[in-house]
Amino acid sequence: MRKTRKLVATGCICAAMAVGMTAFAMPGATSLVTVAPKTASSASSDHTEQTQEETASMSETQAVPETTAAPETAASDQGAAGAASNKVTVGAASLTAASNVSVAASGPEEAVSQAAVQMAAASPTKAPSPYEDVAVSQVNGDDDYVNIRDAASVDGEILGKIYNNCAATIEETVEAEDGTWYKIHSGSVDGYIKAEYFVTGEEAEELALEIGKMFGYVEEGGLRVRTEPNTESDIITTLWAGEKYTVVEQADGFVKLSLGDDDDGNAVTGYVAEQYVQVYVKFDKAISLEEEQEMIAEARRREEEAEAAKKSSKRDAVVAYAKQFIGNPYVWGGGSLTNGTDCSGFTRGVLGHFGYGLSRTSRAQAGDGRQVPLNSVEPGDLIFYASGGRIFHVALYIGGGRVIHAIDEAHGIGISSMYWTTPCSAVDVIG
Repeated sequence: MRKTRKLVATGCICAAMAVGMTAFAMPGATSLVTVAPKTASSASSDHTEQTQEETASMSETQAVPETTAAPETAASDQGAAGAASNKVTVGAASLTAASNVSVAASGPEEAVSQAAVQMAAASPTKAPSPYEDVAVSQVNGDDDYVNIRDAASVDGEILGKIYNNCAATIEETVEAEDGTWYKIHSGSVDGYIKAEYFVTGEEAEELALEIGKMFGYVEEGGLRVRTEPNTESDIITTLWAGEKYTVVEQADGFVKLSLGDDDDGNAVTGYVAEQYVQVYVKFDKAISLEEEQEMIAEARRREEEAEAAKKSSKRDAVVAYAKQFIGNPYVWGGGSLTNGTDCSGFTRGVLGHFGYGLSRTSRAQAGDGRQVPLNSVEPGDLIFYASGGRIFHVALYIGGGRVIHAIDEAHGIGISSMYWTTPCSAVDVIG
């Protein structure tokens, strides 16, 4: 058994899961792999304190050795850069083989050893890959996930699931009878999974930049955003410390950020000096069985709420449509909402406008939908009235204890109390 190092990289893109006949999207919460700023490779800061003389004397792509004192204009950035060095360098910046890879603990996970950091600093050609102990899942098959177990065996109890293109930290490598297993940590799940479902090292690093979501954290306040990757182009806006933006690309000592949309809905992007932006990559991660059930329940609740809102909106639309015809005439046997209709012709015409087919008479309409208690009626439900056990009238409930209906020749179409006479039953045809 080989004990390996831990990184702060964990993370799972949770594919849609079929539950019954309904598909639920299962996005796992994300954790992040941070990309520390490169070495002071861009000496000019493009910061608000920068003077014209300093801009002219220092190129933004000029490398500054770590032992060289930072220029005064960037003095305030030294603390931010120091803080940034307390994050694992993974992602775009790691591809440059920077000589000062710096790492530290994040959350409950351990840091890469300080010896590894010193090794990286001592090698000007190639730093150890920060992805050495980071694995990215590559799952093929209909399920698009693989189970995480409590032992390095297919007989182990299932603790959770990791979906395709998720990240995990490798804690141990176990050689079992059926092949190599990794003990991994991802999200809230610690367990075992067969090594064949992961890629690691350089392959994982290359894949991470394709599937990860890259963001930029503004380290220094007053950071100028320019139209081009240089200090001579126009300034679009100014960013402030603590703000986060999506990274579009990194090039020539600058980071291109997505700034959202303008007033006309057009996407806005701009460039900032890279030493003032902490770039990091976010992955999705594994989920436990408990988290999965909570997500399924939450997805169902949201779907039910959306369906209820949709029905409520439709019921409101039915009521609004019916009210347009208030004051139009009552005509026995009629079916015109404008020129004259009787009670059943009115309800048939209103609900028919929304695609609900009703019978012609009030007595027949009482059997067209689902019976509901009179104390639970909703707008758009049909209210029926009877005499001697025989239904003779129908109205449309509009809420607040009121109905709209074709009343009689004297009143035409109008609104009255639901209890203008005693109702006998109610039917829901909207669902």
